[in-house]
Amino acid sequence: MEQSGFDRAAGFVLAILFSAVMGACVVAVIIPEYMDPFRVVSEQARQTLRICAISAALAGLLAWWLQKFASHRRFPVRFIYGLVAYLLIFCALGGLLEAGSNYMLNPAQQDISLTGIYWASLGSFYTFALFVIGSVKPGLLAVLLAPGFILAMVGPRTIP
Repeated sequence: MEQSGFDRAAGFVLAILFSAVMGACVVAVIIPEYMDPFRVVSEQARQTLRICAISAALAGLLAWWLQKFASHRRFPVRFIYGLVAYLLIFCALGGLLEAGSNYMLNPAQQDISLTGIYWASLGSFYTFALFVIGSVKPGLLAVLLAPGFILAMVGPRTIP
């Protein structure tokens, strides 16, 4: 059955709101750890915090869109699917954006061959993942588990 225009518009608005909330929540949990008043934060850490916000928001949009593949399943399957999709997209986009920023900020120091790009992106992925998950806080754990729950509860759903 085809969706009406209103259903599609409401779904798009909900997806935008979900991505904005996820980006803001990730930043709100990560920033207090790195922005202490008595601590000097490097430019690389500031750039990675910006990348965290962008990748969290984009991961929210993509996970919302991918949730339609599990929309006809029960709650536990939708929860696990949404959680895994969000976390994988978040870390992959973060690593990709980190590698892109490294190539843009230091173009002379980068190897432009295919293997050089592969190893640089892989290293950026691990650097980003360790930066975000390096200090496990209960708030960060809750924010990283929340997308699965939110997508399962209010995400796209079809009734068979």
